[in-house]
Amino acid sequence: SETAKLLVVINPRARRNGERLLADLQDAGRDGWAWTIVETSPEQFQHGALADQAQASDVVVAIGGDGTVTDAMTAIGDVEIPLAILPGGSTNVIAQELGLPFAPEGLASLLSEGYDIRVMDAATCNGRYFLHMAGAGFDSRIFDQANPELKQKVGWFAYLPSAASSLRMPPSRFTITTESASFELTSPMVLVANGAGIVRPSLYVYPGIASDDGWLDLIAVTATEPTAIASVLARFVTRSMDRSPHILHTRSTSVHIEANPPMPVQVDGDVVGMTPVQIEILPGKGRIVVPRGTGATEA
Repeated sequence: SETAKLLVVINPRARRNGERLLADLQDAGRDGWAWTIVETSPEQFQHGALADQAQASDVVVAIGGDGTVTDAMTAIGDVEIPLAILPGGSTNVIAQELGLPFAPEGLASLLSEGYDIRVMDAATCNGRYFLHMAGAGFDSRIFDQANPELKQKVGWFAYLPSAASSLRMPPSRFTITTESASFELTSPMVLVANGAGIVRPSLYVYPGIASDDGWLDLIAVTATEPTAIASVLARFVTRSMDRSPHILHTRSTSVHIEANPPMPVQVDGDVVGMTPVQIEILPGKGRIVVPRGTGATEA
């Protein structure tokens, strides 16, 4: 459209140089567009922090990685507004899965020439919205300990050193409660997935996970010995986790996780605190700007 009011949520520390991406987007954008620009900070937005600005805008643009998308969604809160993503992080799983343009010029032409909206489920973890995955244990320790400078330089390879040290840490005793069951298990990692891919879409954590089916997929690793954990990782790499005897999988709409000792919790790659957490599915909450012909609603 000739005039668009854009609310831009940008991570200034993003790997792909957020400021440059924003400058290129503004260069490629239309003259009549109005820009409101908000930077993320390590403190993370509270739920609804940008609701007023979102209400006064046509589109929200998140410039950064999956964590920035999470931050933007949480900040928008309950305002119904399309969310455009300009990938700038080290993994960008959501953008890859949806086939979004990585070039600022590509996004500018979507916004000016028309786009579809892909409606997908989101989830909430202790009040923070996310599109993809939350986890406690092995994965959250990896994100917790990954070196930010290394992430900037080598992307997702930065997670490998902390992955190696996380494998040697003792598992935790989890109590997991869904709307239909409660169970206890000793585990190095519990994942709650809305989307399937880890690091990149082809590396999915478990078959059959869909981000538009109204369900959360809970995947708990029950292996506790290093060799058994290694066999689970091998199953993951060969995409055959469903055939591992050390995996518990169930679907639910809400999951409560407690751990002893408490575990850090990551949401789409950003550590957001410690257990206990309450995670709920929000069906149809995500409204993502996608190229024409790949979504449902015309805009």
